[in-house]
Amino acid sequence: MELFHGEGIQKTSLFSRNMIFLHLILGIILGNLTNNYLPFILGSIIPDIDHIYIILKHKLYKKNFLDTFKNEEKYKIRYKTPLIHSILGLIILSSIFYFITLNQLSSIYFASAYFLHLLMDWPDKDIKYYLHPFKIKFSGFLPIWSKTEKILTIIGIIILILLFLI
Repeated sequence: MELFHGEGIQKTSLFSRNMIFLHLILGIILGNLTNNYLPFILGSIIPDIDHIYIILKHKLYKKNFLDTFKNEEKYKIRYKTPLIHSILGLIILSSIFYFITLNQLSSIYFASAYFLHLLMDWPDKDIKYYLHPFKIKFSGFLPIWSKTEKILTIIGIIILILLFLI
C-alpha cells in the first residue's frame, strides 16, 4: 500500500538529498529556544544515521557514493531504512537516549526533534516506512530538494540568524 505516492526521484547533491542541513537548522533553532541544544540537535540528525549503515553495507565508499545519493533508483539502494525512519525507530532511539542521559525532559526534546525529522521527510517523493514493521509505504509529493525545500531552508537560516542576533 502506498500513501501520498509521487512520481520519479530528482537528481540532487549529497547536501540536499536528505535535507540534513534543514534538519540541523531546526535542531539548533529549537535548542536556542529552550537553551537545551544537545537533545534537539541529536534528535534532528540521528535519524539519518542509517545513511552510514547503507554506505558501509554496500561498500559505497569504494564507489562514487555521492552518485548513489543522487540516484537511489539506479543503484536500487534506499538510504532511509525502514527501522530508523519509523515510529518504532523513534521509540527505540528515544529510549536509548533516555537510558544514557536519565533525563526525562531532554529525552522528550530528543523524541520531539526525531518526530519533526520524520515529518520533514514526509513530503519528499522517496519511499519511507513510518509504520515499520508493517509494510505500508509512505511517499510524498515533492521532488527532493524542491523549490519549496530551498525556500524553507532559506527561511530556517534567516530565523537562525535572527535568533542569534536577538
